[in-house]
Amino acid sequence: MIRYRDTRGATEEPCTFTEAVLAGIAPGGGLFVPERLPAFTVAQIVALADLPYHRRAAAVYEAFGLDVEPSTTRAITARAYGPGFDHPEVAPVREVAPGRHVLELWHGPTLAFKDMALQCMPLYFSEALEQAHARGTTELDYLILVATSGDTGVAALNGYADRAHTRICVFYPDAGVSALQELQMVTQPGDNLTVFRLGGDFDDCQSSVKAVFDDPAFAAELAERHGLALSSANSINWGRLLPQVVYYLSAYADLVAHGAVAPGDAIDVCVPTGNFGNILAAWYARDMGAPVRRLLCASNSNHVLYDFLSSGVYDIAARPLVKTPSPSMDILISSNLERLLFELTGDAARVARWMTGLATTGRFEVDPGTHAALRTSFAPGWVDDDTCLRVIGRVQRERGYLLDPHTAVAWEVAERLGDGTPVLIAATAHWSKFAADVVRGLTGVPAGEPVPGVVDDLGLLDRVVDLAPGVGVPPQLRAVRERPRRFDARVDAGREPVEAALRQWLDGGGSTGR
Repeated sequence: MIRYRDTRGATEEPCTFTEAVLAGIAPGGGLFVPERLPAFTVAQIVALADLPYHRRAAAVYEAFGLDVEPSTTRAITARAYGPGFDHPEVAPVREVAPGRHVLELWHGPTLAFKDMALQCMPLYFSEALEQAHARGTTELDYLILVATSGDTGVAALNGYADRAHTRICVFYPDAGVSALQELQMVTQPGDNLTVFRLGGDFDDCQSSVKAVFDDPAFAAELAERHGLALSSANSINWGRLLPQVVYYLSAYADLVAHGAVAPGDAIDVCVPTGNFGNILAAWYARDMGAPVRRLLCASNSNHVLYDFLSSGVYDIAARPLVKTPSPSMDILISSNLERLLFELTGDAARVARWMTGLATTGRFEVDPGTHAALRTSFAPGWVDDDTCLRVIGRVQRERGYLLDPHTAVAWEVAERLGDGTPVLIAATAHWSKFAADVVRGLTGVPAGEPVPGVVDDLGLLDRVVDLAPGVGVPPQLRAVRERPRRFDARVDAGREPVEAALRQWLDGGGSTGR
């Protein structure tokens, strides 16, 4: 069995997978990482192509030696990657240009890559909670707190809706998500959930929610008054990250099966990056044996990761967060970077110092050895807003393939950094979730400018269908457009306003007031 340790060293004893999933975040704010990784040979990875996706996932999970029966794992993956996905391959790989392959991660119920984890993680969470109740290690149920830049909140609400012994609350930044992302959240059915707009940007959301986790008095209050403990569905939870490792191993198997590469041939992987979890999953897949040469880290105008990978200095002290056409990447504090720094150094004390520096001064600088290790694996690039939109139009005209703005950022970085090595581009969302900027890209309207002749954002879906032959509005969004809005509450940023909103909801006050 592989156990999990704390990146900041505050947890003395390693924990099991189910314990890490329930806790979400380690005491003291650190993240859980595996003590070791299972090793896959190239032959074992290639053999995944003979299995349906849910069996591929089960094979990877079982290699991690989870404290879950293999039969339970297989039942979980079969349920998670079943009818909720609209493609039989779940995460298909398409060659859109010679040597440029798109890994489509948006075939799930909420049309974004977060479904790849959040259709599976809630099932493991329920299993972990049942085990804990049976062992008598806890009598509490759980409150899942989520800070989202868009897609995580949508997918978490869908995955946790009406799950026994859990409640879930999502906070999203005021004016920081697309109209369709917001509609997906505020119309989500379920009796155990609520949604709040939070004044500020995603980093305000994330820091506010983390502050709640760091408040022992509030944790005690939740346990005493409501019988609840806190956990997270953000990618700070290892249960979110592990399912993402699967699709990179699966994609390599498919590339070999399609004849795009020979077994053992190296590929590059390009990921549009915000909170660093998706690209970190590709790094883990490489460390487990996937023949990945470089990880191309694609940033938008909030290019703090580009600057960090280039210089070794992470500095957000005087950097404003910019609203871009790719809102799920509008992040300055990339939480999963902490895991990578620990994996490269193995030094919890050093990681804790860097994270304390970031929290107190908005800045830290890694040592030359760590920076050199980062540059060995990662090649950074960033794309401005207007270029992102032009890429959408160009790829549609030249290739007949419609990108969303996040994948367009990755496409451009892959073109710039490409050197002939086959590249796998992570396509993280369906275009329909960002219809306004897709229309801008298809019609040449600059970023931020109004789209002529359109009354509302939802009407833009039909406009895209007219502009891009062969595309259609997915049924998932057609259903969302018909659901009633359930939530319209707004809270200020900060620990105290967030805790007050949670108290009101849990006490039965609802979450529909202003």
